[in-house]
Amino acid sequence: METTTTTTYTVAGMTCGHCVAAVSTEVGQVDGVTGVEVELVPGGTSFLRVSGVVPVDADAVSAAVDEAGYVVTGAVA
Repeated sequence: METTTTTTYTVAGMTCGHCVAAVSTEVGQVDGVTGVEVELVPGGTSFLRVSGVVPVDADAVSAAVDEAGYVVTGAVA
């Protein structure tokens, strides 16, 4: 049986649905990712929840968010 892990990251610069779609698409392509959920906080710090059957590489998630044009500002325990 595989166990799913979920990590929550904070992301700066997201303001709209297009931002959510861009981040979701890029992060969804990272190896091991099985789910992406974004809680948009326009003008503030949004939350990105990334699920995978193994812990997903945080550097790869950060690079994917960067590719979408935004910045991971931290991880939430």
